Amino acid sequence: MIYRDTSRAAYSTATTTSNEIRVLAFVKSAGSHGATCDEAICILGLAHQSASPAFTMLERKGWLRRTDRRRDTSTGAQAAVYIYTEPGTLFSSPKVGKVDTLRALIWAALAARHSGDWTAFNEAWGALPQAERARIQR
Repeated sequence: MIYRDTSRAAYSTATTTSNEIRVLAFVKSAGSHGATCDEAICILGLAHQSASPAFTMLERKGWLRRTDRRRDTSTGAQAAVYIYTEPGTLFSSPKVGKVDTLRALIWAALAARHSGDWTAFNEAWGALPQAERARIQR
């Protein structure tokens, strides 16, 4: 068995259910402020190897959403802030898709047309992949 095979075997047998419950309750209690994996490690007393998979699985299941916000960790690095979401709701999608980026572009264009400030539109336009920008410009 090579390293990757052993990692996959360990991952498939790992039981993170109790850790997921603890992490979910912790992030839910944080409200809109959200929580980082490092904060969960410090407050819940979990090992990184226990907390990180719990965050990943909860995000995949739609219970947590990774935001664009970052906070300092105990080591001084930046960590993503997660917030609680209900699966199947409007904001539960963990991945930003093509439709989401186009929707953001349209809303930014409408707001810019109304206000005259095109900064948000330029940021939304820059967030589009190059191929999508080229397709729109045709």
